[in-house]
Amino acid sequence: MRKLFRPIAAVLVLAAGPLALDARQQIHAIVLDDVRIIDGTGAMPIEHGRVMIEGERVTGVGPADAVAVPANAERVDLAGRTIVPGLIDLHFHIENDPKLALRQLSHGVTAFRDPGQWDEKFVELRRMISADGLPGPRIFTAGPHIDGEHPAYPADSVVARDADEARREAEINVRNGASALKIYFRLPFASAKAVIDVCNAHHIPCTAHLEILDARELIAAGLHGIEHITSFGTSIVPRNQAEAYRQAVLADNDARRDGRYKVFASANLDGPEARALYAVLRERRPWVDATLAVFERRVDQPEEGTKPEMVSVMAAGFANMKQLTRRAGLEGARLVMGGHSTVPFAGRGEAPWRELELLVDSGLTPLEAITAATSTAAGFLYRSDEIGSLRPGLKADLVVVRGDPSHDISVIRTVERVMVDGRWIDIARYRTY
Repeated sequence: MRKLFRPIAAVLVLAAGPLALDARQQIHAIVLDDVRIIDGTGAMPIEHGRVMIEGERVTGVGPADAVAVPANAERVDLAGRTIVPGLIDLHFHIENDPKLALRQLSHGVTAFRDPGQWDEKFVELRRMISADGLPGPRIFTAGPHIDGEHPAYPADSVVARDADEARREAEINVRNGASALKIYFRLPFASAKAVIDVCNAHHIPCTAHLEILDARELIAAGLHGIEHITSFGTSIVPRNQAEAYRQAVLADNDARRDGRYKVFASANLDGPEARALYAVLRERRPWVDATLAVFERRVDQPEEGTKPEMVSVMAAGFANMKQLTRRAGLEGARLVMGGHSTVPFAGRGEAPWRELELLVDSGLTPLEAITAATSTAAGFLYRSDEIGSLRPGLKADLVVVRGDPSHDISVIRTVERVMVDGRWIDIARYRTY
């Protein structure tokens, strides 16, 4: 029997060799040439650079004379353009609008996380992606919010009445494919800690909309991320003021709408409470997804229905929200980008662009804002080895814009091309969505 098997094995080896070689030769190579490269790591741009893509992955990045080009490669001249990694929106609400995700894809958002929604809401989007043969956007989900009794958003939440229920709901979300979990602000501390423990056990991030929970305590207890800069409100004002706000919101969820602006307008960002927060940020380095665009308020364009006496309070509160965002980053928090889907001063699908502009308005450099939306965001997804930067071995997700967004962040609005998994997206089609 041995004499029979040896020749067969030899034939199989000989056959496999040429087939494997042919498969490698058939991998499509694309060279993006003479282009400014912002790689997403925070490094300075590479001028007159070259990006090599083979199949789904980046295989070369650097100055043009340092990246070899295969003879069969397709060359794309991008003189005067800039390449950045695909943008990652970490706070995208799909609601009942799956087309919005594809419109944002045409604007350069190649991955998103919905921080709290039932899995059924993504069925239609996944169907559309499959029907069109699209390689993206990459979808990350968290399952429904885990909230306490009288939840802020009942339709998007599960209610946990104690720590055991919180733990059980967290495990269910993980079993259903959640790549992160989100705590909502009515969940008591012990229950929130139970959710954090489940996340640690499964090595996924736990994020939270806190608002009436003390962010200092939850971050010290192991919370990985914060959704909304307003989640720090009760951590930056005196305890009696924080408790008054907390009781108002416990009595009526809608008390937040004006109340959060009052809290921030009166906050002393150099006061003892704020300094205690900064100490926790330095120690724990949580991710912070400020979602500034959804809270933007302007004196000259007040939101419809705003009480006259609240117009200036809201503008002052928002100014402090921006200041705290920058201060949090300086104190060690890892800032990321979340668009929040629909915001007051951005068109359809443009919330991520507005969020980047507001991060720069808050004091970040354009390069820091781009890093927040790319490599730092990938870190919050625990996917730094897959997406978020332009380096060999990572997925070829990228955006081509006109001009130089490292000097003017608004250039991010001039998207000409979008690539996911090494494949160009028909952006003209999806901009009609």
